[in-house]
Amino acid sequence: MYTSSSTSISFPSPPLLAELFAGLPHGVIAYEAVRDADGLIMDYQTLFYNPQALAIKGHTPEQMTQQLLFQRSPYLRIQADSLRQVVENQTAYDYEELIPISNRWFAFENRPLGNGFFTIIRDIDALKQAEQQLAEQNESLRRGADQALQQQRLIRSVLDTSPIGITVEQAIRDETGDIIDFQAILINPTALAMGGHTEELALSRRISELNPTFRTSGLMTAYQAVISTGEPFHVEFYHPPLARTLEITATRMDQEHLIVLFNDVTQARQDALALQQKNELLNGVLRTSESGIIVFEAVHDQAHQPADFRLLLTNQSARRMFGLEVAGAVGQLLTEIRPATRETGLWKRYNRVYQTGQTYQGQYFDIPTQQWFDVTINKLGDGLVATFNDITQAQLARQQIDEQARLFNGVLCSITNGLSILDLVRDETGAMVDLRYVHVSQTILHDTGRTKQEMIGNTILSLFPGVRETKYWTAYQEVARTGKPQRFEVHYTAEGFDNYMDNWVTRLDENRIISIYAITNDQKRVEIQAKQHAATLQSVLDSCQLPIVLLEPIRSDQGAIIDFRYVIQNEASARILGHPVAETTSRTVLEVIPGLQSAGIFDRYVAVYETGLPQQFEQHLSEAPMVGWFDFSVVRQDDGIVVAINDQTLLRQTLQRAEQLVIDLRRSNSNLEQFAYVASHDLQEPLRKIQSFGDVLMNQFSRSLSDEAQDLLLRMQSAASRMSLLIRDLLTYSRLATQQEPFKRVDLTALIAEVISDFELTIAEKNAQVISNNGSGQPLPVLNGNAIQLRQLFQNLIGNALKFARPGLGPVISITAQPVGPDDVPVAVQNRTQHSWIAIVVSDNGIGFDEQYQERIFQLFERLHGRSEYAGTGIGLAVCRKVAENHQGTIAAHSQPGQGATFTVYLPVDL
Repeated sequence: MYTSSSTSISFPSPPLLAELFAGLPHGVIAYEAVRDADGLIMDYQTLFYNPQALAIKGHTPEQMTQQLLFQRSPYLRIQADSLRQVVENQTAYDYEELIPISNRWFAFENRPLGNGFFTIIRDIDALKQAEQQLAEQNESLRRGADQALQQQRLIRSVLDTSPIGITVEQAIRDETGDIIDFQAILINPTALAMGGHTEELALSRRISELNPTFRTSGLMTAYQAVISTGEPFHVEFYHPPLARTLEITATRMDQEHLIVLFNDVTQARQDALALQQKNELLNGVLRTSESGIIVFEAVHDQAHQPADFRLLLTNQSARRMFGLEVAGAVGQLLTEIRPATRETGLWKRYNRVYQTGQTYQGQYFDIPTQQWFDVTINKLGDGLVATFNDITQAQLARQQIDEQARLFNGVLCSITNGLSILDLVRDETGAMVDLRYVHVSQTILHDTGRTKQEMIGNTILSLFPGVRETKYWTAYQEVARTGKPQRFEVHYTAEGFDNYMDNWVTRLDENRIISIYAITNDQKRVEIQAKQHAATLQSVLDSCQLPIVLLEPIRSDQGAIIDFRYVIQNEASARILGHPVAETTSRTVLEVIPGLQSAGIFDRYVAVYETGLPQQFEQHLSEAPMVGWFDFSVVRQDDGIVVAINDQTLLRQTLQRAEQLVIDLRRSNSNLEQFAYVASHDLQEPLRKIQSFGDVLMNQFSRSLSDEAQDLLLRMQSAASRMSLLIRDLLTYSRLATQQEPFKRVDLTALIAEVISDFELTIAEKNAQVISNNGSGQPLPVLNGNAIQLRQLFQNLIGNALKFARPGLGPVISITAQPVGPDDVPVAVQNRTQHSWIAIVVSDNGIGFDEQYQERIFQLFERLHGRSEYAGTGIGLAVCRKVAENHQGTIAAHSQPGQGATFTVYLPVDL
């Protein structure tokens, strides 16, 4: 048995609490621990929630208030221990969850609260997307750093491991210079795998030979346009050999070459852009520079010291480098061409070489052209010769390499994936026997709990011996042996770890490999939760007795809805349609129920899907598998419709039988009325004659009759009177069941006053008191009813109170009325919660009765006393109950022998 702790939690008043939390942007839920007999926490009861929490979780108010936490969300049982720590250790516990109903990420912050905890639910979906984007950016930076650091070798490695197909294709021209085809001069393994070719074949054949549809598909024309215009070409198409959708991007490298990227966009569209950026960087790094040559002659001053230098000769490269004119430059003085050369140029270097004859070699940044040069200055006769190599690109590349090295170190520190570069450790035969860490990312240090000093230079097996028994070891061996990249998943449980990991391993060179992993515990948990949610949903649907199906539209080539396909159905649907759950998606609606078309129901399905407006209707179907009356409820749900079907056939048949029973009952009531008339007329007439003849005998012939004859005559007269009274009471009771007049407003104060007036002589004879509403003078209520029947009810109750008075004690009869709630009305009254009620209490101080007879006294002909003690037929209280039931109420009695009796009449006031 589970119980909630008695520890109370103080909250503000409910209206204040609701107003306070309803304005929050986050969801809030408060829980109280539910414990077993030993005090152990077994579940949690919801104490409070705000509307935002209800919308986020997708639960109904009934689920939140009537179900415990683990009943409502069974998958949270895996976090039961963490939640228990929050309550018992008063610690915080946070976790993140993807809510399937909205497909958004939320953070659940659990904090202790008395004998429970409260949860704040924050929407972190935007943060999750930002983290994903940051991870992709970090991955792009890491690959860029790898390229710059490892140059051609790393570039080749990136090409080999890239999930994007990459080719560099050269234009093939005819004698007129027109492009007639293309041929790959560089292709990576991914592109080879996509095309299903060997590298030798791919690099030796033209594109049209490898791809027969190259010309007809328009790719040839698009490639020509890229070469001629320089505008990149981008297209997405379905590639049948791979059964995948590929994205092709063609970019001009120069006038003769294209870089073509093939991206499997079903996996990651972002990789294509990253690869294109890397290749653009590669083009900039690989560009070379030309040498510029300038010959000077010295111009001396009067002291025969060099005062200037005159240009004697320049080549085209030098003119291009420094922007010199062919005709105007030769013969000009250096200070005329570059006036600032003495302050910012190479003047001091020129002068020193001329004076000393020693060659100068160094780097120089030219401010006017903003270029770097590798300069060599030699003395030549009475002049100088200067050679300039434009090293601007190399200098920029060197700066970029330095920057990328810094970026690579930054990536290792910030990348969310675990990344390591490993050296192969081989034995005498050259076989790999271990791997040694060269570089590791900060994530690896975090995930393993080790320092960089502990890992760099040490081997995997010395640190993680369990690796040998996992897919890691076979993947490392395969990459080391064949060079083929490996991707695999591992559930790693050695060395105290318990992680699901997605892994990529590729060979950097003959002695190094790159290993990357991502811990996918959250994704695995989401997958498990999704499977559990789907199973729970199917179980819920199967437990429902109504057939329920989820349908999605099937459209024609013109876009019109021509049918619906089953997506989900429950067991009830499978039974009624003869369409097994296992074959749910194999057939369409019109294949299973062709009669929906002719009945117009299919058109209603289409209307609900297209308008979004739900429909509910009842329809008769006469074709298998559905025959009978059915109630349909159709609602639009995302890109489909949900249909719930309720078989109304049995209800219809029952209603028809009920209508026939009503007709039969009316006929029976009519016959009963006729019988009552006959009973009152034909039976009363002989009794009246018996009584009349008896009166004549008693009045005229009594003296001639013996005492015994007179006694028999008196007994006959008494029996006839009782028989007449019984017939009248039976007639009264039968009329209560058969004759129902429309209700009118009845003033109970006036009605009871009339009844008291009828008993005026009896009240006087017995010195009785009748007190209404405790003598307060307050009137009794006015309600809708049948005045004649209500008069009979109170006449019988007051008459019984006068009849069953205690000897020697004047009867005191109290009549009171007060409003009561539905819960105070006896449960035998149907629909008691749908009315407002008045309780009219008639109590006396008479002889009373044993309460074991409190129901028996309302039955026909039931008497607790003999006729010699008290007169009557035993029908009066049966009439009282019948009158109360005719007014949709009832009557109850309470008493003890010698202590009087209390009769309570319950009547609705809103008929």
